[in-house]
Amino acid sequence: MDFYLIILLVLIVLLVGLVIWIVQLFKLFKKGKKKLFAVQVSILTVLVVFVTWELQIFPLSKNFYIQDRTTALTGMKFWSWGVFEHEEISVRGEGYTLDIFKFNEEIAEYFRNPDKVFYEKFPPNEYADIKWSKTPVIESEQEILEFVTPVYAGWKGEIVDRQDFIRQIANQTGAYYSYDTGGSTNFYLIAPDQRLVILINHNM
Repeated sequence: MDFYLIILLVLIVLLVGLVIWIVQLFKLFKKGKKKLFAVQVSILTVLVVFVTWELQIFPLSKNFYIQDRTTALTGMKFWSWGVFEHEEISVRGEGYTLDIFKFNEEIAEYFRNPDKVFYEKFPPNEYADIKWSKTPVIESEQEILEFVTPVYAGWKGEIVDRQDFIRQIANQTGAYYSYDTGGSTNFYLIAPDQRLVILINHNM
């Protein structure tokens, strides 16, 4: 059985279990067992916060995830806020995710002229096939850029506009890119002039 189908079935079981738990909580409250009710509500709250945080549903959880990711990729810890997100994942594990986050001018100034450590040590080998390179993307890597900026049938509107925008940034000077083609393809783009960090994962 496919891994992602198993995950879906587990989520369904967890949802059913959650509904049963909530029903039991109401029964406890009606019976006047308020102390036991309070303990179980506390446990349920912690579990819900934990799960929604891990699933990046909880407010700001995605921002912290992006911060951890960009710190690992650049060696620079900075805060950013979401500009655009797109995610499509099939039960077979294939899918496409695009995250565009914006940082402040102070961070933009650093990336306009980063130190040599940025070029020599980041991203670490476990995250990328190449270290940060200046755009435009070289001819031999254009196929990778095209792969991570597809336009599928049924896509229209902002996602299509964003793909064009990413290709424009990647094919002109002033930004940095890196990528990882192990398993699925991850493509990373930092654009100081636009104050954007762009993280793409394409798996097919």
